[in-house]
Amino acid sequence: MRQRRRALRCSVFVAIALAVVLAAASLLRPAQHHPYILFTPADSLQMAFLKTSLPSRAQCEATVQRVAKALARCPTCSVIEARCVDELDPRQRKILSGLPVDVPVLRIPDGAIAFMGEAAEAALHGCQEGARRGATLVAGKAQCSLPGIENLALSVGKLSAKTSGSLPGMHFLLGIALISAFVAFFACYILIRSEKLHRRFTHDATEGGPQKFHATPTLRIGGLGIAAALLVGIPMMGIVGWVRPTAAEGLQLLALSAIPAFAGGFGEDITKRVGVMARLIFTASAGIVASLLVGATLDRIDVPGLDSLLQLSVFAVLFTAFAVGGVANAINIIDGYNGLVGGYAILVLAALGFVAYQVGDPVVLSASVVMMGALLGFLVWNYPGGRIFLGDGGAYLLGFWLAELSVLLVARNPDVSPWLPLVLLAYPIFETFFSIYRRKILRGESPGHPDALHLHQLIYLRLARCSIGSRDPLKLTYRNSMVARYIWIGTVIFMMPALFSWRNTPALVAIAVLFSVAYTWLYLRLIRWRAPGWLISTGRRFKRA
Repeated sequence: MRQRRRALRCSVFVAIALAVVLAAASLLRPAQHHPYILFTPADSLQMAFLKTSLPSRAQCEATVQRVAKALARCPTCSVIEARCVDELDPRQRKILSGLPVDVPVLRIPDGAIAFMGEAAEAALHGCQEGARRGATLVAGKAQCSLPGIENLALSVGKLSAKTSGSLPGMHFLLGIALISAFVAFFACYILIRSEKLHRRFTHDATEGGPQKFHATPTLRIGGLGIAAALLVGIPMMGIVGWVRPTAAEGLQLLALSAIPAFAGGFGEDITKRVGVMARLIFTASAGIVASLLVGATLDRIDVPGLDSLLQLSVFAVLFTAFAVGGVANAINIIDGYNGLVGGYAILVLAALGFVAYQVGDPVVLSASVVMMGALLGFLVWNYPGGRIFLGDGGAYLLGFWLAELSVLLVARNPDVSPWLPLVLLAYPIFETFFSIYRRKILRGESPGHPDALHLHQLIYLRLARCSIGSRDPLKLTYRNSMVARYIWIGTVIFMMPALFSWRNTPALVAIAVLFSVAYTWLYLRLIRWRAPGWLISTGRRFKRA
């Protein structure tokens, strides 16, 4: 036991040291200086010249001035903007990396020229003509890349919060939330009312594993209600015109991309024979589909070296798929008590929606609200009474949605630090890695082997001391529902400062470090039966209804 405790302490120090190194690396990340010139050679056409990063700002400014002087000799050309860009936006990053975008791009040595305009044919003709004659600004060969299909990650069309006229109004957001909530509520009601017809396949028994803490057999297919709400709510966005038509279609494709993740989890709910690895593969494949269909791919995480690898499209897609699968599995791991995951996910979605509003992103904002409404409709039946559970299908669908919205928020908005979603999802992510460590390293067991030593389970055993020893289903249900409140309050404490630092990667890294320290401290106290007295709840106010 002493060796395990010593190893656990060492792991904490290693984790803290690693986080400090990451924070220092993000601070020491070399500055980037990209020459950028936007000009018009004709009334119906705009051209944007973008060059790869130069070592110093002086060299960048000299390049900008040299290109601007060359354009001044053109009688029909007019320079709109000429400056050094320190942070590329999503479209600019994809233009330089060679990924397809929604405009024709002339690839030249160490740079690119994008052709934009209301007349798509004129832009394409200009790009092809430039490829034939060679680059006019930089000597060398040039190749015209045809425009790709506009995907969700590129359909930004966003305004700042001060000019958020294109953002959904409050009454529209409330309306779509109510519609999603009603659909989820009604779908769960139908499932509960028809329980006798399918309970042979859909019940979660009270015995059969160390992670069973509910008092009576309960339906575990609440994910169907969430899926139904998305099927209704997502098309509604396009019908009422909250987002551009291409973005509305992209969100529908994103919802369709979730089918493998939901199917893998739902198959486990019904058959009890779909293993963890199979579900991970299903969810990772859903992440690959989302990357290919809507461009939901990470191309930066503010870690030197890894950011360079993420510029390789194949690596970026695989890394994103791994992250999406990991987050979905992590959400499933913490889904153990009434209202825990549903309430926690609402907090994360509210935070994502808040930042999306700040940067003027209607897609992530409206998609967050749709899922929030679905969860509220589900929670009516799940918390605190526990009439229906989310199940693996619902947990993997929810985890996929949280992961993809996080990816889209970062991919579409260069101002948002990629560490913001990591902080918002720190609880399930850290819980997963910590569980792998204590099972594989400390105990030599398979990481997929279930046990009753997750943090939320220790909170149930050590902190929620209401009705210990009682067999009364009502009292056990009340004790079950107490766990969610601890998790909600604890995560909000770390989410709030993150919302004030969503641009600041070093600050977010520091918050992540503090969370890992707080988690480990509380876990060690609980596992040793040394729970802080001020955290213990005996439920003295509980009364039978």
